[in-house]
Amino acid sequence: QKKQNDDTNSNGDSDDDFDDSDDEFLKQFRSQRLAQLQNTTGAVASNQLPTFGSLASTTPEEYVDLVDKINPDIFLIVHLYESSIQQSRMLHSALEKVATCMEHTKFVEVNALEANPKLDTICLPAVLIYRGGKLVHNLVRFTEELPRGFGVDEVREVLGGFLS
Repeated sequence: QKKQNDDTNSNGDSDDDFDDSDDEFLKQFRSQRLAQLQNTTGAVASNQLPTFGSLASTTPEEYVDLVDKINPDIFLIVHLYESSIQQSRMLHSALEKVATCMEHTKFVEVNALEANPKLDTICLPAVLIYRGGKLVHNLVRFTEELPRGFGVDEVREVLGGFLS
């Protein structure tokens, strides 16, 4: 028995040494593989999603069609506005810039009174958020969620909270 232990130790291949090197190899392999998968998944997901980068004006008919046909993996943000309302104009200006930062999100605006002539404009500006053809958030009087004199950063921050 003593002879066997001496032989194992002299070769430096004891069970403990083997276990330690095996564990280290597996940790390193797992870490590399995880990083590889994350990079691949992120690249594939990013490459497969359409990019937009702008706020587009649409008719009510185009808006309805877009909700039904847009890629189910992206968010559709609809700004319902009335140009005579100052808060709608301010939000429009901010959304034009936010859209350039959120390129995998489709931003459109629809004149609310064209969509529904009987709409009470007190609820404007409104932001509707769709995903997979379903309304996930209906944010009436959206600018009330923002500080007075809001800008791009505030709009992006509030919207980002609804897109997770």
